[in-house]
Amino acid sequence: MGEGAGVSDDHHFIEKLTRSGYELHFVIPARRAPSESSFDGLHVHTYPNFFRATAGWPTALKRILWPPLFNMIVTPKVLAVGRFVKPHFVLGHSHYSSFPCFAARKWLRVPGGVKLFGVMDLVHAEWPKAKYYFKNLEQIAALKIPQDVWIILDDGTRGREAAMRHGVPEERIRFLPNGINVEWADLPRDARSARDEMGIPPESTVVLFLARLVPSKRPELFLQAAKLVIERTPRPVVFVIAGDGPSRGDCERLASTIGLSPAVRFTGAVDHSKVPALMHGSDIFVSTSSLTNMAIPTCEAMVCGLPVAGFDVGTTRDAIIDGETGFAVPDGDVEALARAIARLVDDEPLRRRMGESSRDRARKVFTGWDQRVDEEIRIIEDLLRSDARKKTGDANETSPAGRAHSSR
Repeated sequence: MGEGAGVSDDHHFIEKLTRSGYELHFVIPARRAPSESSFDGLHVHTYPNFFRATAGWPTALKRILWPPLFNMIVTPKVLAVGRFVKPHFVLGHSHYSSFPCFAARKWLRVPGGVKLFGVMDLVHAEWPKAKYYFKNLEQIAALKIPQDVWIILDDGTRGREAAMRHGVPEERIRFLPNGINVEWADLPRDARSARDEMGIPPESTVVLFLARLVPSKRPELFLQAAKLVIERTPRPVVFVIAGDGPSRGDCERLASTIGLSPAVRFTGAVDHSKVPALMHGSDIFVSTSSLTNMAIPTCEAMVCGLPVAGFDVGTTRDAIIDGETGFAVPDGDVEALARAIARLVDDEPLRRRMGESSRDRARKVFTGWDQRVDEEIRIIEDLLRSDARKKTGDANETSPAGRAHSSR
């Protein structure tokens, strides 16, 4: 949506629906530089970007103020847009949108729901109750607001279980797989272009970390493991950190402090069209998230034939089959992660065998974007048909003909 992120779920959703003849109206925070839509049928409406304006505030203060600010600013905007465009369906994105979506549905008398792209820290049901509720208060409150449907994407954070644990009726949950560019499995492998661009010698083993550099992705643990790998293997290794975000400066300083800078490449944000070349130019993929390590980058790496080493959190093992497609090590155990990476670095036949297993599994179990968005369209159209039947029934109940038909 114009903020420099990679190709998102929204992109594929917009592309497929507008191509299918839908008219979409997105209500989003104002961007730094307005840009024209490249999709016929997409209309963008903005509200003041208080997220950016308050980004420097203490986290505790933002947690207190952002939910009410969102509801106070966004709900009137959504209702105003709704009165103007008269939508047939309202879909909120993220738990923040739960109340505006509820209000719009009730005011406009149309069906709708909320789409969650995973459930973040709700995955940590093992936490002490006080910590769990403190960390998840906003999301838990959002799940208490009734919707016609909750579309929850399976990013490995056990979204269905979390929603049901907090009172969402099972029949209102639609649990969908993440979309993956499965066609990348058939692209010709070109290891040279990305390596040449980064100045990586052909004899080096390349270990890739690709994610937004934020605390939940824990890129600092990747660097700590990289330091241990360098100490344990005589083979030349280069560690690539692809992505950008607020933790980048801390990562660069850490790499310098621990003497890792010569063996690390920071690429910054990578255009999604260049991700396959980056994957094909790498030998091993590593994921260190505190939420799940079966998110889209892990799955994309598997599609491209890379073995994966990652922390075993959430449903990570649904993607990383330990000992077959890579190694799933105890969550937060940097020593174990380093051992797994070093083993893959030192054993090329193992690395190749696991890489092939990754690609084979990706072909069998992952869902392409076209199929995934088709499933989402079916959910919306089923609700539209149900709403039409309900309204027709209501009209029959209140009309003389309807009453006569009912009496028979």
